[in-house]
Amino acid sequence: MSGFVIVVDMQHDFVRSSGALPVPDAEAIVAPMQDWLASLDPREVAGVLMTFDTHVVAEYVGSAEAEQFPIHCQKGTAGWVSVLDVAAIDSAIPLYTLEKGVFDMWQQADLRIRSGQGEEFERDAFFRDLAGRGIDCVTVVGVAADFCVRWAVEGLLTRGFKVEMPASLTRGIGKDAHVVAQELGHEDRLCLAG
Repeated sequence: MSGFVIVVDMQHDFVRSSGALPVPDAEAIVAPMQDWLASLDPREVAGVLMTFDTHVVAEYVGSAEAEQFPIHCQKGTAGWVSVLDVAAIDSAIPLYTLEKGVFDMWQQADLRIRSGQGEEFERDAFFRDLAGRGIDCVTVVGVAADFCVRWAVEGLLTRGFKVEMPASLTRGIGKDAHVVAQELGHEDRLCLAG
């Protein structure tokens, strides 16, 4: 087992055209991503982490993000919910979730990753443990390539992981995965697939 998967912010508000902040063409990646997740092999994948952009109106107003984007992904609303059916992922593959209130999943201190069984892990310790178990490659998919996906990838590269970013399972707001990969560099450890 040498791989891990991060699915970034595949939530109604970002993916559906009726959402509060739809990413262009994001609906087109839902079915292929669902099929891809269902095809993951537990002998090759140590786990899947689903990130959730998570906002509360009182905290969002006046934030740096509010200067660029309207309120979206409010916890407890239909817009916050994932568009993916995680039950399609092989039950032998552990499923984890991470709720974040800013673009960069690495920026907030003390974020906790939750397992499907309700266990909680401190984010940085969780990724140190992955590396310690020999898991050296992380595949990152989702939205938006030029915001949350980009910062997820940057943080993984900084922490020594190799990263695969399938362009066919990623969409951006103003830049696509190809442009983001070029800007990030790290050709030795960042692979833009598909």
